[in-house]
Parts: sequence; structure tokens; C-alpha cells
Amino acid sequence: MIDRRKLLTGCAAVAGSLSTLPAWAQPGFPSRRWVKIVFSPTGERFNNLYFSGGTYILPAVKQFSWTCRDYRANEVKLIHPWLMDLIFVLHWKYGKDEIKVLSGYRTAGTNAQLEGAALNSQHMRAMALDLHIPEVDNEAVAHDFKTFIYGGTGIYPGRDFTHFDFGPLRSWVG
Repeated sequence: MIDRRKLLTGCAAVAGSLSTLPAWAQPGFPSRRWVKIVFSPTGERFNNLYFSGGTYILPAVKQFSWTCRDYRANEVKLIHPWLMDLIFVLHWKYGKDEIKVLSGYRTAGTNAQLEGAALNSQHMRAMALDLHIPEVDNEAVAHDFKTFIYGGTGIYPGRDFTHFDFGPLRSWVG
């Protein structure tokens, strides 16, 4: 069940950060941005404009967050919209129409049940995504992440995905 108070608190926190833009989103970055993903665990899709006129579109950010929710616990937390900006950049860089998201927000309970998940995972803060870009090498994606984000970047060759987050600067191969 979705906790309405947690959702509203998360919305307020993200709404405050919606007015500040990351360095890559300064003048010259497209003023209208969209993301098209499939959330692999559920097959749900998000295909929408999420930024226009200099601001993030909160209903679209909420819809994206719902799509990338902790489907095991059926709980949602507002995903930081900068993660959407990163996916937008990946669409453009690799010319891919759709990107697969394998994991977004996770509750502490779900995170504790996952083998190899970090105890203090950025997924629990809605500040991380695990994704796969069809027909693109995960190492190349991880290398690109490291050039334009400050945060964590992990490659999982045997599991065919790349992790990125806005936590402390670090990188790993899992």
C-alpha cells in the first residue's frame, strides 16, 4: 500500500530541487526533454515529456516514479528527476528509442532481501537506477556515466546492466 504521507513528503522534497538544474542542464541543453523506458520487472512503460519551459513537469516525474517503484512491496518514492535527465542524455548519445530499467526505488525491506545489494543503497533514496541499453556495451555506458555524473557507477557484466546513482563518487564491477 502506498503511504500517502511519504509520497507527499517526497513530492515536496523533489519539488524544492526541481528549481535547480544540474550542470549538464544549463543553457544549451534541450529545453524540452522526454524519456521512453520499459520497466523490465513489470513490463510497464513510460513515454512522456518530463521537462519543458525551464521546469520539470511534476505529474510526469510522479508517473515515472510509479513506473520505477518497488514493485515487490508496491511502494513508490519520488525518483530524483536528474536521473531522468541522464536517461534523456543516453537516448541522444546512443540513438536508442527505448531503454530498459531493471531497478529503481527499493524499500529497505526489499533491498535487504536482494543478494549483493549495498546496505546503504541509493535505490532506497530514489537516487539510483539500474538499466540496460539494447545492443550497447555496458562498459561503454559506465564509462560515459563517469564522464558526466558525480556519483556511483557499477557494471554487472554477467547480469547485463549498468548502475548509476547520485551518491558518493565511486565505481565498481559486480
